[in-house]
Amino acid sequence: MQDDWADYCESVGQKPAFVIKEELINETFPGNPYHTKQNGSSSLSRLMGVAVNSRIEELEERLAQERDVIPGMITTGTVTLVYAPSGAGKTVWILGNLFQSIRNNLIKGSDVIYFNEDDGAKGVLQKAKMGNRHGITMVTLANSPDPSLRTTTDALHLLNAIREEGEANGKIVICDTLKKFAPVLNKGDMREVLHVFREFAAAGGTVILLGHCNKHRSMDGRLIYEGVGDLKADVDNMFGLDPVNDKFAFHQELLVINEKDRSQISFEGGFKYKQTSATVGYEESVDSVQFMTVDDISELKEKQRAQINIGKAISKYEDEYVLLSSIMKSSKMFSQSELLELLRDETINPNGCTRKKLLNCIDLLKGNNLKLERRGEHGKKYYRWVPM
Repeated sequence: MQDDWADYCESVGQKPAFVIKEELINETFPGNPYHTKQNGSSSLSRLMGVAVNSRIEELEERLAQERDVIPGMITTGTVTLVYAPSGAGKTVWILGNLFQSIRNNLIKGSDVIYFNEDDGAKGVLQKAKMGNRHGITMVTLANSPDPSLRTTTDALHLLNAIREEGEANGKIVICDTLKKFAPVLNKGDMREVLHVFREFAAAGGTVILLGHCNKHRSMDGRLIYEGVGDLKADVDNMFGLDPVNDKFAFHQELLVINEKDRSQISFEGGFKYKQTSATVGYEESVDSVQFMTVDDISELKEKQRAQINIGKAISKYEDEYVLLSSIMKSSKMFSQSELLELLRDETINPNGCTRKKLLNCIDLLKGNNLKLERRGEHGKKYYRWVPM
């Protein structure tokens, strides 16, 4: 990636960022060939010349033109990363929101450039037709008729050229997905790629990056972004989309996890859409994307907390979780004392689950997998297993 970028910079008469950095370091040594005044200006006067002090009106004018791309969540002039588990519906989510913003005259379809690098031929054609109806420029590099625009490196070069030609302002670039543009686990390459996106945004453009999270959640059941930790520092906004319904539900519900938001009011909310099925087509799914109400979001958070607690139970008390799910699968009610008594049976408890660990597991599962019911004068605890 660094060699490709160096070749490109040389072709347009520029020096790559990493070369400039080396030159600045070398300037501290006597005899450095770059340690000379440019155009008769001293180093201090050059520094003063690039200060933002003289461009305050320009910056104010640009901020005054800032508008929503996705209401209350993503604004123009920013670099935003949105990540979610595989199959959660990132593309449905972004297309649905973009189409709504275009129909509501928040943005122009002609300003949107969508790099679709995560689809097969059928999906590319389907999304291209949908995008075309909204005036969106849909690009798939693998089948590009331009031999000089067939790789993500070519695309980055072109975005840089668009910025240099003064045409980045107002443009909205979607990269689906980020890992097709750079190895997300390589700090050096990610830094170079993010530098291109940040310069594009600084010129008035907007960049939305779609990413993935790890297959497995954290020990406490939370999503883990798939990529280097430095990425969070290099973007303006970072949101996770946490699905709280299974793939068989009619609606998919996504709770937005606000990892980083430079807006004055941090986004808090969620979305839902109809899942594609035998009776619901892909286009209908996209058109069904909508914000969740405050009450719905409250319910989503309850579902998420249940998921997190189940994740904790499985990761910390796997044997106890398996024990409970196996002996309670008949939906029969068990008292807590009955469950503890079963620990004595080596046939039922071959892994030696302890009283303490079983009680800890029960506490995590109450209200989700375990439905609690109190009976009798003294409120004795009874549980029924509820599949999630």
